[in-house]
This record gives sequence, structure tokens and C-alpha cells, in this order.
Amino acid sequence: MAKQKQRIIYNNYDHEQVKAYYRKKQEKKKKRKRRILALGLIVVLIVAFFISDFSKIQTITVTGNEKVSTEEIIAASKIKVHEDFTFFADLSEAKEAIEDTSLIKSATVSKNLFGDVTIKVVEADPIGQATINGVLHVISQTGRVIKDETGSLVNFVQRCPQISGFDEERFEEFSSEFAKLPTQVINQISDVRYAPENLVDTRCEFIMDDGKILYVLYDDMASQLADDNYSLIMERFPNQKYYDFCGKYVYAYN
Repeated sequence: MAKQKQRIIYNNYDHEQVKAYYRKKQEKKKKRKRRILALGLIVVLIVAFFISDFSKIQTITVTGNEKVSTEEIIAASKIKVHEDFTFFADLSEAKEAIEDTSLIKSATVSKNLFGDVTIKVVEADPIGQATINGVLHVISQTGRVIKDETGSLVNFVQRCPQISGFDEERFEEFSSEFAKLPTQVINQISDVRYAPENLVDTRCEFIMDDGKILYVLYDDMASQLADDNYSLIMERFPNQKYYDFCGKYVYAYN
């Protein structure tokens, strides 16, 4: 009788174990279904988000510009409102493209999660002007040459030195070196004239505000007029009118 009772207790335990096993199995299935449903819902929401306009650039704000139009800066950035995805917009590429634009010295481009892009620019000042083939050419302080065919920069270059006698190619060469001159020297120049002599085809003439005339080689002028060299020469020879920087030494004479 004791053996039979012991067998019944054993069978009840085994039965409960089977029930517990199937219970766990059902719970695992339910959890797996819930995970699949949750994952599917997330995928649907992600797809819906990217299909909707909310995932795209909503606005572009430009600040710091006066000489360069907002439209030109936005066009240079190549960022398109309601077309480009916010998360995939390449801001570093936009920054580089903007900084290659005419009178832009530097730019910062940022965005938020709501698709708002902010472009902050620092404009380069114009430091020289020339009319070549009927078109105004402006030199920026970065050394770039801007061809102003619309005349939009005329009011910004009134105080810049007038440059004459250069063709397109030589003007580009001159401009890159001219931008390296100290600001205090550029600010004292009234006119610049291309003045080649004999075999020296990079020679030009600076007419200063005080009437003094400098002869320089534009491919060497940045080093000869560097730092305070100009002011030291003026202090040393204050009463001369002509200053020749076209050789190893500076010659001052009347």
C-alpha cells in the first residue's frame, strides 16, 4: 500500500512539471509575438517618418551677410528645403561650398532635430577693384576675384584702390599676392597701375594717398612690404616721392 501511494505522488509531480513546461512555452511565444509586433510597429513608424515631410529640412536661416545675398549662400550650400533629409544633410560639405562663394570669408552650418538649418557667415572685405572688358572685378581680402556683372558690389568698393592695365590672367595673379599685403599698406593705396618695363612683366605702380609712388613686382611685393617695412622706409626717407622696390634694395628718389 505504501508503494502505491508513493507512485501516485510521483505522478502528480511529473504532471505539474509538464504543465509548467507548456506554460513557459506559451509565454515565450506570446513574448516573441509582442516583440515582433513592437518591431513591426517601429519599422512602420520609421518608414512613415521618412515618407513624411517631417524628416526633411524645414527652414534655412542665413545671418551675417550683407554683400552676398541670402539666395546665393543657400544655393551654394546645396541644401534643399523639403527635399533633403535632416539626418543625412552633409553640413561639412555645405560649409566648404559656402566658403568658396565670392565674398565669404568663413561659415558655420548647424541644424536641429526639427529640420531647421542655420548658416552663419563672416564676409570678406573688398580690397581692390578693376573694370576689365566692361565688367567690375573685385578683389576680396581672401585673394579671390569676384566678377560683378550685375553691379551689386559697386557701393561696397568705392573706397577700394582703383586698379588698371591688367588683363584677366594677370589680374588673377596680382590679386592673390595683393591680398597678402598688410592692411595698413592697402588702406593707403589710391591707385594701382600695371607698368611693365623691358623684360620685367610683373612690375606695377602704387600711387599712395599722400602722392608718393611705389614701384613693385607683384610676385614679390608681399615679402618686400611685409610687416612694417613700408612704414620704416617712409620714416627713413620721408621727403622722397618715388620708391623702387623692384630689386634687392629699395631706392628712394625725387
